[in-house]
Amino acid sequence: MWILKWILGALLIVIILGFALQNQHQMVQVYILNWVSPELPLYLIVYIAFAFGLFTWLVVSIFRIMQLRVECRQWKRKTEELEEELNRLRNLSVEEAVKAEELPETGQEKSGE
Repeated sequence: MWILKWILGALLIVIILGFALQNQHQMVQVYILNWVSPELPLYLIVYIAFAFGLFTWLVVSIFRIMQLRVECRQWKRKTEELEEELNRLRNLSVEEAVKAEELPETGQEKSGE
């Protein structure tokens, strides 16, 4: 599997270098609102756009992961509360049976006897 990753990585580098070499003489300007960039090679503009996209994706992903962690903590807390309530309800009948057995010791009669 690691060989496949290395082959794909090397192939990607060859493709990127081929693109850069074919477009090294083509100069372009980028217009964003009222700002105009200096003339730069096309491959450099593409790489800058790609890097900006990666950075944007990283920021959005970090924000989303933080949201999911908060939500996970909330659900975990709610689950723990429900498990505690379930355990209390499970033990409720046991506690009532113990209290009913203690009644004759205190001089009170159990109902039904």
